[in-house]
Amino acid sequence: MMPADLLSILGLALAGLLTVFTLSYVFGDNPLFRTAIYLFIGVSAGFVAAIAIDEIIWPQLILPIQAWWLDTPILDTTEILVRVILTLLLLTKLTPRLARLGNPVMAMIVGVGASLALAGAIQGTLIPQIGASNSVFDTAQIQLALQGGYLIEAAGTVVEGLITLLATIGTLAYFHFGAQARGNLAPERSVFVESLAWLGNIFIPLSLAVLFSGVLLTALSALIERLDFLTNLISNLVIGN
Repeated sequence: MMPADLLSILGLALAGLLTVFTLSYVFGDNPLFRTAIYLFIGVSAGFVAAIAIDEIIWPQLILPIQAWWLDTPILDTTEILVRVILTLLLLTKLTPRLARLGNPVMAMIVGVGASLALAGAIQGTLIPQIGASNSVFDTAQIQLALQGGYLIEAAGTVVEGLITLLATIGTLAYFHFGAQARGNLAPERSVFVESLAWLGNIFIPLSLAVLFSGVLLTALSALIERLDFLTNLISNLVIGN
């Protein structure tokens, strides 16, 4: 077996080499960058496959079949048969001739995934956003500011609440597609809805710009961390400091 220190050094050297391969994309697409990307995709796919086998296939399919075979069932025979049949139907997607047999299983998987994603979006984003928009005016803070004579702070809280409320309503109006036909003219939204949608058209790019700046700062932080890692690695391995 290799010494632990040598393995650590080899691991750091490999990490540094892959970092250089990835940063080589600054000169355009090249074999070094593609090598790093292929390794990343391969390792990620292998890790996901290992997790799927360890967390889903083994405990949910293999162990129940093994227990049933040894006459110590942990699930009903019907439930085991359903799992086996669904698994076999899903495996038919590997063969073009039999791929359509797995369509019902794929439809069920996609439907369950979409419903979970929709429920997560409603519970994790929409409902909290409605609650936050419902309490944009911090009345307690406004009252404390007025009692203390801080008129500017109270006005600032009111203005902040108005901006938040207008941004929320304007964004919702921007994605409102209801329209009424007027004679022979094409359906058009009312002037009121169009005005709110115009406000939403202002706040949406601002929100996207803030998100993009956050992503850019994250990328810059990762780049600085990698450059610092390479500097320290070269200093430790070559210079010896």
